[in-house]
Amino acid sequence: MKKESGNIQSLNSFFGEGTFMKGILKFNGALRFDGKFEGEIITNDTFIIGKTGVINANISTGTLLNSGEVTGNVSANHKIAIHLEGKLLGNIKTPILYIQEGAQFDGNCEMHRERKERAAATGQLPFEKKRGYLQSIRIDKKRIKITAGVLAGLLIIFALYNLRGNLNIRDKFKSLIKREDPSELIQKGLSLKESGRTDEAIATFKRLAELNSQDTEMHLSTAQAFTEMGLEDESISEYEKAINLNPENLEPYHALLQLYTKKEMDDGAIATLKRIIERDNKNLKMHLDLAALYEKKNMTNDAYQEYKSIIALAPDHEDSIYNLGIISLSKGLDAEAVEMFKRVIKINDKNIEGHLNLANIYYEKGLEGEALNEYKKVEEIDTQHPESSNNKGFNAISVEKLDVAAAEFNKVIRADEKNVRAHLGLAIIYGRKGANDKAIQECKKAIEISPHHAPVLNRMAWLYAKQNINIDEGIKLSKEAIQINSNSPEYLDTLSELYYIKGEFDNAIETINKAIGLKPEDIYYKKQLKKFTAAKRTKT
Repeated sequence: MKKESGNIQSLNSFFGEGTFMKGILKFNGALRFDGKFEGEIITNDTFIIGKTGVINANISTGTLLNSGEVTGNVSANHKIAIHLEGKLLGNIKTPILYIQEGAQFDGNCEMHRERKERAAATGQLPFEKKRGYLQSIRIDKKRIKITAGVLAGLLIIFALYNLRGNLNIRDKFKSLIKREDPSELIQKGLSLKESGRTDEAIATFKRLAELNSQDTEMHLSTAQAFTEMGLEDESISEYEKAINLNPENLEPYHALLQLYTKKEMDDGAIATLKRIIERDNKNLKMHLDLAALYEKKNMTNDAYQEYKSIIALAPDHEDSIYNLGIISLSKGLDAEAVEMFKRVIKINDKNIEGHLNLANIYYEKGLEGEALNEYKKVEEIDTQHPESSNNKGFNAISVEKLDVAAAEFNKVIRADEKNVRAHLGLAIIYGRKGANDKAIQECKKAIEISPHHAPVLNRMAWLYAKQNINIDEGIKLSKEAIQINSNSPEYLDTLSELYYIKGEFDNAIETINKAIGLKPEDIYYKKQLKKFTAAKRTKT
């Protein structure tokens, strides 16, 4: 809402209880006000004051429909209606005045004689205005006679015109004279609703909806009333009508979205959010809500694109960057996932999930040094995190405290049986103790959890080599590990050993030479080369 020089412009629709405004209010269309206002109100259209409305202002309007309290002078070009429990303290000027029984009016009334229309009042007009009131009645009697004559003529014309068609003249006549005023219907409905006559109010608003008015504000007010009375489907229909009449007005979209969300009509909510974003592409909340719905409905590709749009709008939106990382990971876009998680921890170095996901990616790819750095950061943030126990376990393995390490890994598995790192730790321990069958079982559990985990694949292949079993399967597993991480001399050593066992000495020599090229200072790999070369010479 933009304020300029005390004016509040371009207001319409509904201002609820609790609203307070001060200044000059100008608007087009029907507007209902249930809050408090001080200043001046100017419109050529309909101003509706609800039961809780308190207005301290001079009002210039087309039609005033009052169920609240007004203190100030009122000029209405069309009509003033003071409904049940409504109060008006001030002078009024209008061609038509309606005062319902139970309403209060204190002031002078000036009738517009030039309009020569009837004033209907259940209350009393001031004494000095009775002459004008009686004159108005006499004029209206003439109009009644004229109108009766015109209608009689029209009836005859209709009868002659439709004689051959056997049309129901009575129904035709009814449709001619039945002209309901939408503004009167809406105020009647509001009065009935506020007085607790809900069934009658519903019937009135349904009749208003059937009129299919071309006034956007009427549909908005009707939709609001339906919502308040629990008729959500009818409210949705009215908001849709308002949108069709004025697609650029965002107000009904947001109200419609609330209804769809409340009713858990996700498809409707998604469609509405997309329509809002088309007109307000920089609305971050709408983008976030849309992305969340896409994720809820497992519309992964749509969520992926939506998070990209969000990050373009808000490059440092931590949660969206993280979510994009998770989706990228699920789509097999590991490089993009790594980039996203790095951005997350750059924004917030305490984001434990960012560090953990980055560590797991590194670990799966066999980048154990990079993974360990991230796992240690996880432990720094939360010393009770399961990865803290895993860190302790691997530290214990490095100093051959295998039982201590096993206790840490089992502690992790009790908390999270799908922790690949803990299963791999146990596999290493069992392998070192010579319990190779148990080691293989732990590797199989880890592969079920993460089928393409390079360290696990390599560990399983190495166990097969140590036991001289399943050599072809071991070669397959080793090659897959190397495909994931071709820069690991350890993985190359495993494959070369399997080739050696199978008697493929040339392949063994070629593979171990690659390991030496990556780590030329390692004496073990050079010993392996001598072993393979000697075996080849012996064979020949």
